[in-house]
Amino acid sequence: MIKLVLWAFFLLPWISLIFLKNSAIRRYMPVALLATVINTILYQVAWTYDWWKYKETLFSWDKVAQIHTVYGVFLVGTIWIFYFTFRRFWIYFVVNLIIDCIYSFGFRALWKKLKITTSEGNLSPLEGIIIMTIIAVTLYVYQMWQEGLIWRENKITEE
Repeated sequence: MIKLVLWAFFLLPWISLIFLKNSAIRRYMPVALLATVINTILYQVAWTYDWWKYKETLFSWDKVAQIHTVYGVFLVGTIWIFYFTFRRFWIYFVVNLIIDCIYSFGFRALWKKLKITTSEGNLSPLEGIIIMTIIAVTLYVYQMWQEGLIWRENKITEE
């Protein structure tokens, strides 16, 4: 049962991309990959400082940065969130905040109940939401930069 839940968290987001235009995937894949790098680093920090520990994972080698979340639902979820909310910052911000609350108060509790994570851990749900909100704003600024909407380089023409 637990492995089925973990596989669903990994595979279903990727399968959902068949409903998205290829141009949208290409447009938002860079920000999704940045989110993946940031989340991988965050999971390494969490492992070191005992914010949480996973007892159940898809593979024996993904105890630190779990495949089902970092490379599944977080990566693909970033693409979907940007697809529906980019260029409307406050909608993006609120959607991220709602999803972060669902993750922090819902899925973290579910993971503990299913014994996917340990019941210990010294990162509170509120601290998790703050960290995820900082990451979300960072990703939004990155996407704006990626599309040339901020810090646009001025081309100097020679006469």
